[in-house]
Amino acid sequence: MIIKPNNLKETANILYDILNQGDSRYNSADEELLLADFIMREAISLEKIDIPPLEIKSEEGRTNYSLEVQGGEKIIGKHLLLKEGFKRENIYFERRFRNSVPDIFAEQEGKIILVECCSCRVSKVIDFLTKADEVWILTRGEPPWLNPLSKADTMEWFIFKKGINWSKTFSAYQSWMFKEIKKVKSPLDQL
Repeated sequence: MIIKPNNLKETANILYDILNQGDSRYNSADEELLLADFIMREAISLEKIDIPPLEIKSEEGRTNYSLEVQGGEKIIGKHLLLKEGFKRENIYFERRFRNSVPDIFAEQEGKIILVECCSCRVSKVIDFLTKADEVWILTRGEPPWLNPLSKADTMEWFIFKKGINWSKTFSAYQSWMFKEIKKVKSPLDQL
C-alpha cells in the first residue's frame, strides 16, 4: 500500500512514527520535514507492505531472536530479502555503506537494498537512496504471524524508493546545500 499523506505536517508525523519508534536519539524535526518534502514532491515514495509468514529454521528462530541486538528483525529482514530473490551470499550484516552502517546490506545484479531494523536516523533515507534502490524499515515488534490477533506491538515493513521526481528534487536539494555551505565563513577565508 502506497502511503500518500495530505500535507507536510501529516507526512512528518508519519515519518516520526516510522523512524523514531520511541528512540529520542533519532529526533530531528528539520530532517523529518526535509524527508516529508521529498515525499510530498513525489521524489521519494513510501510504501507499507504486509509481512508474509516466513519459514525460519529453528536454529535461527526464537532463541537467536533475543540474543543479538535487533536479532529477530535482522533474521526477518534476511528472509524477506531471500523471498525477494536475493541469494544468501549477497546479503551482509552491519556493512559500511556511504557514511553509515545499515543493519543489512543486500546487492545483487546491480540492485541495492538496505534494511534498517527498528529506529533509524532520518537523514539515512535520503543519503542511502543516492546510491541504493530501496531502503526498508522493519519496526520493532513481534512478527505478525506469531500473534495474528494482536495489532499492538506488531512489526511493520516500510519501503522507501526513489519517486518520479527524484532527480529534479535531489538536484535542487544539492544546489541549496552547496549555497548554504558557501555561506559559512571560515577563518581561512581571510588568508
